[in-house]
Amino acid sequence: MRDKRILFVCTGNTCRSPMAEIILKNKLKFAGLTGIRVWSAGLSATDGAKMSKNSQEALKLLGYKPYGFKSRQITVELIKKCDLVICMTENHKRALAAFDNVYAINELTGLPDITDPYGGNINVYVKTSHQIVDACDIILEKILKSQGE
Repeated sequence: MRDKRILFVCTGNTCRSPMAEIILKNKLKFAGLTGIRVWSAGLSATDGAKMSKNSQEALKLLGYKPYGFKSRQITVELIKKCDLVICMTENHKRALAAFDNVYAINELTGLPDITDPYGGNINVYVKTSHQIVDACDIILEKILKSQGE
């Protein structure tokens, strides 16, 4: 059986979705879960861009190590390769409405859209990182529940 594949999507793939990718990967690892791959991409991303400095700093403040992340543009092939595509906002989901494996984060978690910190100071990025942690906690809980069934 192949690994399950989760893809986080935001606009530029340098702030929100990379933070979500790193946070969920770590939460899965700490929970001892294997067989789940987590990626991220952006609707308007430049392939190969670095994660924003403030996103890296916010992750470090949470205790995560931002590895050598490189952004990527979302593609039809990538969407089709994934079991679950999680968009940071309803607008991102609308842009991918043609696919049935795409959900807005609020549909899965009951939490509001993840605020775009782009251009904000470190405090704005920290606040966004906390929103992502809360969402990833709920996603992890759902994964654990589904594996127990």
